[in-house]
Amino acid sequence: MHVYLIRHAQSENNVLTSETMHRRKVDPDLTELGYRQREALADYLANESELGSARFDISRLYTSAMYRSLLTAQPVSAALNMPPMIWPDLHEKGGMFRRQNGVVNGFSGMTRSDILSEFPDYSLPDAVSEAGWYDASLGFEPETHSFFRAIKVAKDLSERSKTDAIIALISHAGFLDILLKAIFGQLPSRPHTMRYYHNNTAITRIDYDRTRPVLHYMNRVDHLPAEMRSF
Repeated sequence: MHVYLIRHAQSENNVLTSETMHRRKVDPDLTELGYRQREALADYLANESELGSARFDISRLYTSAMYRSLLTAQPVSAALNMPPMIWPDLHEKGGMFRRQNGVVNGFSGMTRSDILSEFPDYSLPDAVSEAGWYDASLGFEPETHSFFRAIKVAKDLSERSKTDAIIALISHAGFLDILLKAIFGQLPSRPHTMRYYHNNTAITRIDYDRTRPVLHYMNRVDHLPAEMRSF
């Protein structure tokens, strides 16, 4: 089984600085560059070969329920002719929150109706309801909770590794970092010894040889010209 870990395209929050952080949005849109990045990603996954061999041949496409990931998945879905499946556990570390004047408030995220109105062909699990998909009572998600999610997703991927599926997950820089740590046994004991970073729309490939996961490559942005690459 192959798993492609893909970071979303550049979001409005990604371009904020310490001086403009007060403009941070709970569930941001993509930037103009982000919209161009997602199109380049979709074209690459659908039409280019994988390291000089066959095409990517992705058989299942999953995305986080955060708006920037839903948007990134949209042209990929169209290019692959494959409806994305929302996997709520792929959301970014910290969850859906706003911090203002030292007070943190949680938000439940887009409702089921909101998502289906804009993304009608997406497949939603029961966890995405009319109340949203994120537990707003968490506020800013505790780090231990995000570690639990990463370990849970890593275990799910390991259980699927007995198949020949080729899976793509569209997620977030912080969560992909801890997911890789979970896959390679660095959670929960060694979460801060290093960081696995992903540029916007970067691709990392994990192969499962039925006994163990193998990091085939990481943070590839071959599909983006230099002027379209962002952190």
